[in-house]
Amino acid sequence: MMALTKQKTGWASPKFTIDCLLANVSRQLEADGCVLEFSETGCTPTTPDQMAVGDFVKVQLWLESEESFVDIRLAEVRQVRDHWIGLEVIQVSQHDRMKLKRFIETPAAMRTDEPAFIDHLLVRA
Repeated sequence: MMALTKQKTGWASPKFTIDCLLANVSRQLEADGCVLEFSETGCTPTTPDQMAVGDFVKVQLWLESEESFVDIRLAEVRQVRDHWIGLEVIQVSQHDRMKLKRFIETPAAMRTDEPAFIDHLLVRA
């Protein structure tokens, strides 16, 4: 029961937030950013090595020339390697999902003929 309670808490209020700018659109979305760790005493910058596979995070994904970010309310860490964090997107509003989809389908963003997977994000932090 304790594990289930801890897991539900992790979903409801992730310990980490990643603030990043979409840098590359190919088969996978790539972003550059920073990791912020939240605690009762406040918010501090941290490094990817403080994260573990299975951690839940929030992501603020900024798009070039946009005034607001795509709010990924919940993502799960799938991989941590050096300064790279592989994320699986779990929860994003329909509005933000469409905004991201429209952005990556513009000719300026397209780097290949293949569509990018918008449910996966690779962040260099």
